[in-house]
Amino acid sequence: MVYKEQDTAEAARAWIIRMASGGMTAEDLEAFRQWRSDSAEHNRVFEEERRLWRAAALSPQQDQAVQASWSRMGRRRLIRKSCFFSTALAASIALSFYAPMLKTWVQADRWTGNTVQTLMLADGSEAILDSDTAIALHYSQGQRGVTVLRGNALFKVRHDAARPFTVTAQNGTIRDVGTVFEVRDAEDHVTVSVSQGSVDVQTPQTAIARLHEGDRLVYGREKTFTVDHAVSPEEIAAWSRGDLMLDGATVRNAISTIARYRRGAVYVWGAVSETRRISGAFRIDHPEDALKTVATIAGLRMTQLPGNILLLRPE
Repeated sequence: MVYKEQDTAEAARAWIIRMASGGMTAEDLEAFRQWRSDSAEHNRVFEEERRLWRAAALSPQQDQAVQASWSRMGRRRLIRKSCFFSTALAASIALSFYAPMLKTWVQADRWTGNTVQTLMLADGSEAILDSDTAIALHYSQGQRGVTVLRGNALFKVRHDAARPFTVTAQNGTIRDVGTVFEVRDAEDHVTVSVSQGSVDVQTPQTAIARLHEGDRLVYGREKTFTVDHAVSPEEIAAWSRGDLMLDGATVRNAISTIARYRRGAVYVWGAVSETRRISGAFRIDHPEDALKTVATIAGLRMTQLPGNILLLRPE
């Protein structure tokens, strides 16, 4: 995307719509990051436009009206509306078609792509983010909050009793009690592991559970708490040290886990054994080697396609 003489606010809105299109590529993401870093004004205006977009929530009655308009007018005509309300409305409509990726694109304050990144927070705390991880920050005078939108994060928290540090993931809240802890957000559950100190975890369905060093807890929308004790420190956030640990993963899960560290999409074509399990330690900076190992174990052929796309299919 190239913007020459466009008004900054218009460009910011165009980026939001590009995200809403569902066609955001790695190159687009890099261009977007560059645009935001080109000037403080770009970044400020984008944050303002995004706040307006987030505020454009529709009531059930409005949503029904929009759906009717969508049917009558078609997507292109609706998106071409020039005023920002229509832009935000179009983005809101697109959200229903392209969620959850679109929602994450717009909500995230940081998305790591295919690299592990360290983020120093305003209070001196540290967040180490795994590849393909997105978070939103909610800092104010009285609170410090982080939402894990997707992926895995390791938090090293600077304790401040006057400003609680909380992490939200799916329907649960993790409150720091002075600690280092990992949050892993999977599709249907969240895993919280404590490396140092302790945290309190709560969901709407359960009472507060306090975890101490070496404790690991799993919760989900349809799951109750399960807690493991004496978890090895090497098992907690191994990815933050450059290690990828697979323990009894299915072939497809192993491939998708490794693929998050690779530049370029990885697809599995054809029937793959659901009973074969993959265990082992790999390096996240050598995803090709890890994929070759899994392909050999699973009897898959690797084919390199244009655009750095990798296709795996049964021999």
